[in-house]
Amino acid sequence: MNRIIALFLVIGGLIAGNAQDNSLPTIFVKPLDGDLSQIQGWQPALGEGLAEMIITELTKVGKFEVLESTATKDLINEINMGEAGYMSEEEKVDKGGFKGADFMFVGKVTRFGANKRGINLGGFVPGSGGNLGLGQSRNDVRIDWRIVDAYTRSVIRTGSAVGQHNGLAFDVGVGVKGHGGGIGFHNQDFMNSALGKATVKALSNIVTEVRGVTVPVSGRRQAKAKSADKVKAAEQQQVQDQQNQLLAIQKTPGKVLAVPSKGVVIVSLGGNQGLKAGDKLQLFETIDTKDDKGEVVFSEEKLVGEVTLDSVQAERSKASYQGNAEVKAGWVVKKN
Repeated sequence: MNRIIALFLVIGGLIAGNAQDNSLPTIFVKPLDGDLSQIQGWQPALGEGLAEMIITELTKVGKFEVLESTATKDLINEINMGEAGYMSEEEKVDKGGFKGADFMFVGKVTRFGANKRGINLGGFVPGSGGNLGLGQSRNDVRIDWRIVDAYTRSVIRTGSAVGQHNGLAFDVGVGVKGHGGGIGFHNQDFMNSALGKATVKALSNIVTEVRGVTVPVSGRRQAKAKSADKVKAAEQQQVQDQQNQLLAIQKTPGKVLAVPSKGVVIVSLGGNQGLKAGDKLQLFETIDTKDDKGEVVFSEEKLVGEVTLDSVQAERSKASYQGNAEVKAGWVVKKN
């Protein structure tokens, strides 16, 4: 019986483990790069700032589960604080909880600026201290982007988004620790500028294109599926082996161990062979042919009836016999 229970547990675990992963594919946004011959003084504010904006917009699309990418150091510090003992065991964040990325969004800003008329952007160069220049200008932003399978490095989709807006310029040379000015939704000066509006248009075009993208099953998920298939095959083989083993055990004949009284026999089969009270076994008389030295040289089995199990233990059972044969120890019993 224990063998049967173990088999059911294995089958149940196999079924539970075969649930398909229908969750959204995961994606992270790499801080944007730029052609320094076209753009100067923009990192890190522009690269991470535009990435923040794209993260916000991609989250609204509903096609991906967007993973944090611009604040991963802070998340790692949170883990390190727990490991250093600054948090209790119940409060700390353990390693191994980060989700893996199916895809990576990569962008490169190939144009970020304006054709200006009579304005001073003296702080546009890194380390300049930063000046704010205002004036009428034609502002345009171009972002070349691609979605990459994070597991295989295959490029899934590419695109180029352009945004243009005429109006008030914004000097990204405004000093932020010696770098270009802050870029992003949080910076209202930027968002209200013509350059900010051109950027939003470019991002809007990206989101529109991404919304229509149909991504394949990622390499990461394919690898996980292959690994799961191997585990599934191994589990199925285990189940099959256990089934075969159980069938072999069930087909293994037993013997009459004792005949304590008329109509009562003790047999060498029980719960381990999958038997239970009420089951019936065929009863065979053994007929041995011996040589002149008294050694058995041939054995035959003659069906004389059947016994009904009344009380079942792991390795033996007590059974009742209603026939007329004089049952003897050593006779054979078999499951029907």
